[in-house]
Amino acid sequence: MGQAAEVIDVERAILDERVESLFAAHGWDARAVIETLLLLADSRSERISFEYVRGRLPDQL
Repeated sequence: MGQAAEVIDVERAILDERVESLFAAHGWDARAVIETLLLLADSRSERISFEYVRGRLPDQL
């Protein structure tokens, strides 16, 4: 196996662990996991929009 493939395997294993951890934290409820991820995505997009698009930084809130 080449070096690039090994890096991908390691990154995939790390991502798999994160997914397993998220599911375990939500009692293996897929809907709860999806809701959490959507809330996180919404929060990040609002923060990015507020801070950068509107020209405000976090310390100016």
